Amino acid sequence: MQWITLTTATFCILIIFLIKKMKISNNKKIQKDGLVHICQIKRIIIFAQQHRGLTAAWLNGDTNAEAKLTGIKKLISQEINSLMLSHVAKNERWAAFTDHWGRLLSFNNKSSVSNSFEQHTMMIKNLAYLLEDTAENSHLTADFLPKINNIGYVWRELILTTENIGQSRAIGVSVAVQQCCSSVDKIRLNFLIQTMAKTTIDTLQRLSHLPEEQHTHTNLVKKATESMNKLIEVMTSELVGAAKVAIDSNQYFELATETMSKMNDIFDHQVKQLNKVI
Repeated sequence: MQWITLTTATFCILIIFLIKKMKISNNKKIQKDGLVHICQIKRIIIFAQQHRGLTAAWLNGDTNAEAKLTGIKKLISQEINSLMLSHVAKNERWAAFTDHWGRLLSFNNKSSVSNSFEQHTMMIKNLAYLLEDTAENSHLTADFLPKINNIGYVWRELILTTENIGQSRAIGVSVAVQQCCSSVDKIRLNFLIQTMAKTTIDTLQRLSHLPEEQHTHTNLVKKATESMNKLIEVMTSELVGAAKVAIDSNQYFELATETMSKMNDIFDHQVKQLNKVI
């Protein structure tokens, strides 16, 4: 009788162990799939930000932007098709995005620059929330990732920070093409300057890193901070504070793009670390 009881207890322990193992395995799959989808959404955000900036240039008469816009539309279409059968497509924010993107495609060169900016920005903000939803639904939060306990800053603050730079790129390109900074644009740019400056001394310092990735992480944050400070200086002196805007629109576009690239490098490094721990 004692032998039977012992065998039953052992069997129960084994079952519990197997169930826990299956749960861990299933959770890792959810996380890995979620991370793939997050990276796809992030690429759409990057392309949408490029599309916004180039559309601003195109609507202001830059004919060279048209061919680039065609290429970006194809890239976004590819990412959309890739995500259509995923769990992401079940989120109502995804439906809102695809609907919004379809309407943006109907823009022509007689559309309003300000309306284009606002519509793109609304769409990108929705994508940012979709990315954060996907992270939460995929168990890619601090509760499930104790080794990278500030991961929430990546899904929200880092994404929004890069978006602020993207907005400054779109507005700044438009200002540079027109060689004039209106009072409305000055208000918008000043707000972005303040937000971006806060980021360099707050958000970037809160990001987590694995012990073995400290050197790389520190170096990436340093480069991003330097690039951000340079962009803020140009926005302040060459756009907002200039009696007459003389900076070349392509030069400004490249500077803002470089700063966004540095932020995206940090994002990519955070993803690399996540792949190590899940």
